[in-house]
Amino acid sequence: MILVLGRPGSGKTKKMLELSAINNIPLLCESEARKMRLLIKAEGYNLNIPTPIVLGEEVASNQKVYIDDIKRVLEVALNIQVEAISVNELDSDEVIKL
Repeated sequence: MILVLGRPGSGKTKKMLELSAINNIPLLCESEARKMRLLIKAEGYNLNIPTPIVLGEEVASNQKVYIDDIKRVLEVALNIQVEAISVNELDSDEVIKL
């Protein structure tokens, strides 16, 4: 798993779009509006990404996805407010700090 860390505006979304384009793995997002924003951003960066997946859409079992904003996706999916998260760190993880 790759973990991308950074402040707002640091380039996290751009990095996720680059990873999506390079590895042909779609982004999972919380809404149709976010899906369209991601497609527009990708086009602006001249990146050819697979179509993002919106929560609730059917996907193949074991589908690989990237999530640009895990807090936003979890809050929409579960109708909750996320105050903290943890991530298991394995030796093979790649952490990109922007």
